[in-house]
Amino acid sequence: MPEDDTYKSLLMGYLDHELTELETLRIEQHIQECASCSAELDEFRRLKEVTADMRVAIPDDKYWEDYWSHVYNRLERRIGWILLSLGAISLASYGLYRLVSLLLHDGIPLLVRIGVLALVVGLCTLLVSVLRERIFLSKSDKYERIKR
Repeated sequence: MPEDDTYKSLLMGYLDHELTELETLRIEQHIQECASCSAELDEFRRLKEVTADMRVAIPDDKYWEDYWSHVYNRLERRIGWILLSLGAISLASYGLYRLVSLLLHDGIPLLVRIGVLALVVGLCTLLVSVLRERIFLSKSDKYERIKR
């Protein structure tokens, strides 16, 4: 019944006390008349009871030490970063090529060309500055060997 679908979509809200007073009354009346919705509400109640006390298990330090001691795990992460970097470099290079070809187009006003060029040069300068600073700080990081 299409009407059951409407009520079934409201059952979890009813269980969590998220419905308006009118919706709550309509659901309670419907549950008394509809065995299917009543059974589904009971299943939701059991599910809520089971999942109420569940917590995410946080691995201890020994687990992470063991995980990073395997060559495959370290290699996998490094290869992932290399592929990500290569993809970003190739997309950025293509974007820069398209930007330069756009700036050389005669139909664009000089002020827009200068503005876009200043924006790109400024972003590149900031990126190089931040990367240079991170590289410089990583050489003298006194907390580098401390494990969390």
